[in-house]
Amino acid sequence: MKVDELVRAATSHAESVKVSRTGINPLLWLVGLITPLALILAVWANDAPLRVALLMFAALPPSVAIIAWFVLLFLRPQMLESEEYRLRQSAIRLLIDSAGDERIVNAATQSARIESLLGGVGEGEGK
Repeated sequence: MKVDELVRAATSHAESVKVSRTGINPLLWLVGLITPLALILAVWANDAPLRVALLMFAALPPSVAIIAWFVLLFLRPQMLESEEYRLRQSAIRLLIDSAGDERIVNAATQSARIESLLGGVGEGEGK
């Protein structure tokens, strides 16, 4: 595979990735960019101390991302929520505040009743 084809394949896949915007997102981008590059350079390195240094450098971004995730999990969990989720939650809160609870059905606590379906179920069949 030529370099041109590799670049085209990588960019076409990069366009299809759906990014969730959270507080840890910049660290995840660093993990995706730095770690593979450092691992590839470590494989090609001839010098043993350079190889060890590159492997340690490759392990640094994932380690920092994992530590940051746990810190945010316990100290500021709202930073781990996606931007889309926060916008939907605020829209639902505004709807509840303005319309009241009578127009909003919580699907997690209420289930549809069979009797409320149009025509009912099996009325007069087979009897």
